[in-house]
Amino acid sequence: MAGIDLGGGFVMTNENSAAGEGTMSVTLSRPAGAFLYSASKPRLSLDGGDPVVLSWGTHRLPVPAGRHRVQAWVPYLLPRRAGRAEAVVAVASGRTAEVEYVAPVVTFAKGYLGASTRRSARRARAVVVVNGIAVVLFVLMLAVTLLAR
Repeated sequence: MAGIDLGGGFVMTNENSAAGEGTMSVTLSRPAGAFLYSASKPRLSLDGGDPVVLSWGTHRLPVPAGRHRVQAWVPYLLPRRAGRAEAVVAVASGRTAEVEYVAPVVTFAKGYLGASTRRSARRARAVVVVNGIAVVLFVLMLAVTLLAR
């Protein structure tokens, strides 16, 4: 069976696909306060194929109809594949399956990969809380250092 060229030298094949073609709409997002992710682009692998480098945002990929194993992560220093996540996505012929990848706030945590959701408000609150705790700890350490003199 011939593969479908997804660009960047990535050709996706699926030996078990049904006749026809569908579309997988993949949204790749990162937490608002996790600025270190902006230095890297996420990776996406379909059906165990070579990973393709994509930018943050939404991408529409033509795929054969059928079930596809999707993996996503962000390259990082430690761990090498931050926010790893995996899901099986069913794509019907002539239809679009929407999938969302959300990188975690902490690089050692798992990312989210699955049905599109409206998780951005909850993520933003988590980032604000984590950053708030970090600022309070920094101020306390600074105060202790200055008072110890």
